[in-house]
Amino acid sequence: MFANCSAGGMAQASSDVCRTPPVGIPSNYTNTANKPEAVPNVPTIIYAGGPVHNLNTIIPVTHGDEGGSMGGVASGTVAAQSRHVTGSGKVLIQGAPQTRLTDTNVPNKQNTAGQSVSPSQTITMTLS
Repeated sequence: MFANCSAGGMAQASSDVCRTPPVGIPSNYTNTANKPEAVPNVPTIIYAGGPVHNLNTIIPVTHGDEGGSMGGVASGTVAAQSRHVTGSGKVLIQGAPQTRLTDTNVPNKQNTAGQSVSPSQTITMTLS
């Protein structure tokens, strides 16, 4: 599968439930994390023009759930960080598993689970 990096791509979760004003009604929002906004922790390994991502890489801000400004039902946050929770079992980048297109991520500070919907790049693949 294609390796994640900061050259492009996005991850998305379609079931981010946040409390919506004025009375805090739980509503479903689509939450998006843009990979170019990631804070890379491995700046020396570049794939297709962007630093590679591993399990220690975070995306500090997500988008799409701002309407639920009273916070996520599970996390109590809105537009919070996203990070991957699964990665390669065999490829380590600076001691942490490399993340790939199909690996699970948790946007909005673990309020929901999602997955990458568009690749960061289409050149480098991690097959394990």
